[in-house]
Amino acid sequence: MKKLTALLVAVLAAGVAWGVTPSAAQQACPPGQVGNAPYCTTPPLPAACGKFTSKLSLARATISRLNRTISILAPITRLASGRANIQLHAAGRRTSFSAPVDSANGRIRVTRSVTRAQAILGTGILTFNYPGDADTRPQVVRLRAANVQAKLSGTRPTISPTGLLQAQGIVTIRAQGVVRVQLEFVNRVNGETTTLEFKVRIEGGKWILSVQLPAAVLQQIALRCGTVHSYTLFTGYMPRRIRGEMISYQVLPSQ
Repeated sequence: MKKLTALLVAVLAAGVAWGVTPSAAQQACPPGQVGNAPYCTTPPLPAACGKFTSKLSLARATISRLNRTISILAPITRLASGRANIQLHAAGRRTSFSAPVDSANGRIRVTRSVTRAQAILGTGILTFNYPGDADTRPQVVRLRAANVQAKLSGTRPTISPTGLLQAQGIVTIRAQGVVRVQLEFVNRVNGETTTLEFKVRIEGGKWILSVQLPAAVLQQIALRCGTVHSYTLFTGYMPRRIRGEMISYQVLPSQ
């Protein structure tokens, strides 16, 4: 009888333990939530989730030998304000200046004097540094300034339900190298901005991107706050003095 009682107590104790210890599946909360199931909560969004991408791109950056100037046209979101810091690195010299954001027209447009040697060379590396503002994220763009158009164009990148990233377009037949397609999004858990870059070889003035995104990347995108934005850019081609150009697109909406 004592043995039976002891066995019954052991079984009951085990049953209690089984009842209060949830399985691993029960403990896990859905992506984007914290705690232990069934007590899962959604944490407050990081401050970065309240900001928008700058949509900064480069339509033109030409150098005039006659006037010794550089002329720049860079579209940007109308939400942006403040000034952008700009630097031209050419002929062994750096010419630095800033330009105001024209919020009404969504652009940065400026003409600035350069050195005689830079004007004669007619090309150089242009770095845009937009520091951001209260509702717009910062962005840095680095492309070649030159007078020959890249004639960059492309389709809006798409991500299929299975995670296939696709885009295509053209550049001038004289261009060589790669077109870069970047995806940008913000993680709703930690507020970090993620930028993924894909390089596509130019062949006969055409470029075609078709790549399967890994499952881990698709999960990061699913945990985003705000949009998934893309930047399609050709950084330029020095041997033929072809300038860099850049286009921005929204790939996925906010969620």
